[in-house]
Amino acid sequence: MGASGALTMAGEPASSDAALPRSVRRGPPITIGCECGEQRDLHYGERWTCEKCGKTWDTRRIPLDDYAQLCRTQARFRWIPLAAAVLVIACLIALVVLGRAFTGILLAAIAAMAWSTFGRPQWKRRYLKAIENRPSWNIKPE
Repeated sequence: MGASGALTMAGEPASSDAALPRSVRRGPPITIGCECGEQRDLHYGERWTCEKCGKTWDTRRIPLDDYAQLCRTQARFRWIPLAAAVLVIACLIALVVLGRAFTGILLAAIAAMAWSTFGRPQWKRRYLKAIENRPSWNIKPE
């Protein structure tokens, strides 16, 4: 992926990473396209020096509030399928403990079929609608 020192935090000590909200540190990657044709996926706060032309790109030029909003939207939609899976697993465990293992397995199969047939397509439509107006930033190299 290039030279070992090509990706660094934005000229600040590693402790400055802790100043960023957790949702931003674990947010979606930011694709930086250099004018020479090179491209990298970076996390917020990283810097990248292009190996071909030597230009340096800093993702901290993106407004933190805008990127944090994008991260919150992504996180909110990440929890929906996880919550549905936890609910099904809890019901499965309860039914196994009550001696109704077959009923629990049947319930899990029906829930999985219902999620894949009805829940996931609706969830995906809502997610795509929520991110369709996501911002696009044109940052300049340093």
